[in-house]
Amino acid sequence: MKSKAVARSSRRSASTRAKRGGGRKATTFRLDPRLEKGLALLGEVRRVPLNRLVNEAVGEYLDTRSATVEAELEETLRRVKAYRQADADFESAISKFADAESAAQDPVEGQTTRAKGPAQRLVRELIRG
Repeated sequence: MKSKAVARSSRRSASTRAKRGGGRKATTFRLDPRLEKGLALLGEVRRVPLNRLVNEAVGEYLDTRSATVEAELEETLRRVKAYRQADADFESAISKFADAESAAQDPVEGQTTRAKGPAQRLVRELIRG
């Protein structure tokens, strides 16, 4: 009976710990010594644990940076949509390609060469039908 009670109390203490810690896990980062000193000083002055300061700083950074990235992505999407609407069927690109192809002289345009081996002869026979 004692083993069941011990197991139950262990589970309770583990679940209580998870609730208090919010499921957070320890993470290791290397901080620049100047930043570490600044955090220590700020934590001392504010009487706040360094862990809380780091969490606040990272949270604020993520909020700010994600908003910036979102705005940049929205602008890029707007530009892509405008580009696609300007030439939805790529008519301009197709026209430019055709003009470039017709403007240049192709030295082998319309010329055929003799088959040099059995493989080339076979391929030509297959193409001609």
